[in-house]
Amino acid sequence: MPFFGSSHWLFSVKTFIAAMLALAVSFWLDLPRPYWALASVYIASQPLAGATMSKAVYRAAGTLIGAAGAVLMVPNLVDAPLVLALAMSIWSGFCLYLALLDRTPRGYVFMLAGYTAAIVGFPAVDAPATVFDLALSRTEEILVGIACASLVSSLVFPRSVGPVVAERLDISLRHGRDAASDALDPQTSAPNDAHWLRLVTDVAEIETLAAHLSFDAAVERRSLDSIRRIAPRMLMLFPVLSAISDRLAALADLGGASERVGALVERARALIAAAESIDTEKEAAELRRDLEAAAVVSADADWRALIEASLCLRIAELLDILFDCGELTKALAHGSSRPAPLRLAVESRIARVRHLDHGAALHAAFALACAIFACCLFWIATAWPEGSIAAMMGAIVGSLYASQDDPTPSIAGFAKWTILATTIAGVYLFVILPHIHNFETLALALAPVYLAFGLLIASPQTFRIGLPLAIVTPTAMAVQELYSADAENFVNTSLAMSAGMALTAVTTALIRRAGAQLRARRYARANRDALVQAADPRAGNDVRLMGLMLDRLFLLAPIAHAVEGKLPDALRDLRTGLNILDARRSRNTLVGSRRRRIDALLKHLSRSFQIGAPAPSRAALHAIDRAMATARNAGDARLLLALVGLRRCLFAAAPPPDQSLLEAKVA
Repeated sequence: MPFFGSSHWLFSVKTFIAAMLALAVSFWLDLPRPYWALASVYIASQPLAGATMSKAVYRAAGTLIGAAGAVLMVPNLVDAPLVLALAMSIWSGFCLYLALLDRTPRGYVFMLAGYTAAIVGFPAVDAPATVFDLALSRTEEILVGIACASLVSSLVFPRSVGPVVAERLDISLRHGRDAASDALDPQTSAPNDAHWLRLVTDVAEIETLAAHLSFDAAVERRSLDSIRRIAPRMLMLFPVLSAISDRLAALADLGGASERVGALVERARALIAAAESIDTEKEAAELRRDLEAAAVVSADADWRALIEASLCLRIAELLDILFDCGELTKALAHGSSRPAPLRLAVESRIARVRHLDHGAALHAAFALACAIFACCLFWIATAWPEGSIAAMMGAIVGSLYASQDDPTPSIAGFAKWTILATTIAGVYLFVILPHIHNFETLALALAPVYLAFGLLIASPQTFRIGLPLAIVTPTAMAVQELYSADAENFVNTSLAMSAGMALTAVTTALIRRAGAQLRARRYARANRDALVQAADPRAGNDVRLMGLMLDRLFLLAPIAHAVEGKLPDALRDLRTGLNILDARRSRNTLVGSRRRRIDALLKHLSRSFQIGAPAPSRAALHAIDRAMATARNAGDARLLLALVGLRRCLFAAAPPPDQSLLEAKVA
């Protein structure tokens, strides 16, 4: 049972006040379905003022677009029911496709446009001439609801997004330190996947909250820059920590690190594990200097020395990332727009861009369109007057959970709580409301259940219970200014809701079976394509390529339990790409045969990635070793360490390179 604190109660009371205000305004304006205004308050309300405002803006825009779509389709296609059903299904599917591609709170506009057309259009089929009036009244009811939700959220004890983002950043930084401390432990053979999932969850929450900052009047707009700069640095922990664990594993295979490097690793681990901040302590500055000195490659360095130099370089990067994240977090928490100068130029290596998974979006959109069309066929075949409600509910629940790999359990859960919601509505409609004679007693009568709904919505653990209760109960109750109740209509409406959700669940289950595995395979193919481009010296937009690979890792982490082995593969691909790009940039300083040797390596790798080989050929391994000799002769430590990392990514199980080959002279 979740604990409901004072913030949950405050949200619940504020939301109930906004709901009653929306109901009163709807009565005063004589709107035909005032209960839609009440339901809209609970849909739009969020614990944070900025989040409520942004959702209100997006909901208003989506409502207008969806209502316009219904007005366009229904009158023109009503004489061809199957064509109309197909058009509405395609409309909802297309809008969902756009919403899933967006992957930000702004995508709510497209999702709402999709199922608002169903909410407005399907009930108007029997009287198509009234569709404009229905669209207008439904839009007015929803706008009244979101206006009241925004007004109360902004005026009554508003809770700003800024401090919450700063708090989440501080928690994320602690999680990052935990992951770093674990990766620096020589006894740990591989990074803990639980750390990746926790960091991904943190970054997802931070980016979602940050999207609402621009709607929060209490937040300094320049704070947005700190959020944009901290997210890619938090995500860069993935490849850096993975590389550190790999170098420690390589040293373990070689008999362990030298005493000097072992001491540096232990100092870094102790500092990160014990310190809340690593930016002001003298010990941290000394450790960075020692790491930089240990990362210098001598002319006669053997393979062990190269691995140790690469390890020290990555640990130094780790300390810089944690320093930068700490500075940006403090700047946001203290309201400063100018943090201390940042140490790691992440933006020059990787960009925060989003992978557009057209395949997954089309798959989900097709499933939704099929579910809505199935509900429409059921409606047409049975000639059931309430069949429009089944199609409408199919569009709503199918859209709400479409972003999940397997939405069927969530749709089934929504249906389960819908049964409870209709039961509550029935008790009110036939037992309580007949004794209500004014608005004040109506508000008092509704208070117990709606305050409970608000509490459930306020807690993340119970949100999926509170949402269907808050949406379905007022709709099934159909509160009007003058009491009226029709038992037959109530039963038919309740059955239609259940039928629509059942058909949607069955259709979705049939179409969307292997979602996680299919998505993982698509990401693997996309990463291979990115590596082909990365290895092409003529390709541009390097930072975007790596940003896309990082975002795929970000998407893959939450489903890692369903795709065993894919997360390490994605991490290795990302590290491979970063090392290839470092090598590409370093080759620009070479001339003659030295540059041609690096180009030959890149061609080997590009060819291997292009044909989809499980691993690059032995010729590529030989090319890496010869390129390392070239880098050593040229005195290019950056290129040499990039090639060391590349060899560990692609040939971790291969024996160390022959020392004579590394020392071979290259013209």
